[in-house]
Amino acid sequence: MNKTLLSIALLLLAQHSFAGHHEKSEKDMRTIIGYEISDEGEKLDIVAGDISVVDVWVKYVEAHNKRDLEAIDNTNAADFEGRAPNGLIVKGPEAHAEFLKEWFATSNPSWELNYAMASDVLQADGTHDHWVTSSYTVTDTIDGEEVASEELFDVQIEKGKIKFILVRSRVLIAEEE
Repeated sequence: MNKTLLSIALLLLAQHSFAGHHEKSEKDMRTIIGYEISDEGEKLDIVAGDISVVDVWVKYVEAHNKRDLEAIDNTNAADFEGRAPNGLIVKGPEAHAEFLKEWFATSNPSWELNYAMASDVLQADGTHDHWVTSSYTVTDTIDGEEVASEELFDVQIEKGKIKFILVRSRVLIAEEE
């Protein structure tokens, strides 16, 4: 599955790079890769996004691996919100820092990148939201035992800051490790 997702991401990136040769007089055509339904029920196009937001996200996760709470805090938006697979919702950079301090001290989690891709959701008012969808293998210590999970992240990035994170997780079985 990872190879399939990687292939799709590469095809989207290639399509985006080939589109760069157009003359200024030609209409800017963005590759539509899907759609989102807004809270109001409106269908919003999702297009291939700016790869620079992937770099913001990857550096942010690396700061977690390094336990660099200052770098994490500096990258969180003032209205940060994170939603964990267990139902926990963390609102604000301060609450996030407290959550991470406890987690780092009791569990020693680590993240290994599998893939990441950028997309933009085109809003009805002409603006767009930047998103990164990624997968990491997360190794965590739970009740003294090392557990590996495949975690999927949908991350909204606004002005170079992490605004919203939604995490989905599935424990890996022995045959997958």
